[in-house]
Amino acid sequence: MSETQHIERYGNLLKQENLRTLEDKIWPNTFVLEAPEPFPGFFNYYSDHPVDSKPLYIYLVLKRLYTLEEITRATQNIQKYFDTDFNATPGVVNIYNKQFDVIRVRHLDNFSQITDLQASYMDQGIEFKSKPNRKVEGPAVIRIKKFFILDEPEQGLFFDTIEKDHGYFLIPSQLTWKHFEDITRRVKFNWEKPFFDAAIGHFHVKFGLQDMIRIYYPEMSLGYLREVRKKFLERIK
Repeated sequence: MSETQHIERYGNLLKQENLRTLEDKIWPNTFVLEAPEPFPGFFNYYSDHPVDSKPLYIYLVLKRLYTLEEITRATQNIQKYFDTDFNATPGVVNIYNKQFDVIRVRHLDNFSQITDLQASYMDQGIEFKSKPNRKVEGPAVIRIKKFFILDEPEQGLFFDTIEKDHGYFLIPSQLTWKHFEDITRRVKFNWEKPFFDAAIGHFHVKFGLQDMIRIYYPEMSLGYLREVRKKFLERIK
């Protein structure tokens, strides 16, 4: 969306999604969660048509906490030979008052690739948690650690060069999750334009942190992102 030089950032995102246990097409006795609708109300995240045979967001639940270096090195090695140009990043899922360390995976071509990917990670020394006795399904708060490649067409406004229709804007201070939820509800209640999905997070910049909000909208534009930012900033104190 911009001809400016790309900006690379590392940071975190925090959002809520409905997750459920994936029962089939996974390595035996492993715990895998999926987000069948990662952006509620939007059905064309990867395509202009509804997709029901492609995994959207998959969470491989880990046996223990691995460092960012361990996950990044394993992923980098696997990407050299894996058939699909998948994206993976470490994170934490909180569901039912329980916390699970995960690898979040995107951009797989089909569900049958999950077992191959799990086998590849196991070959890199990554171990997965055993499947629980009960099926897990419900709202989860998810924190992911990720690298961003961004364009900044206007100061404090960013577009993601990898994830389509993702925009970000800086905010003046950190918000708690509950405060963010409250502000988001109030913005949407007073929003007359098409619906959006929001998450909160931060970028690491010059040995410090820049707090930001991520907006997903299928027809993202600079004007749309400006207006969303204005509505949020009016309510952030």
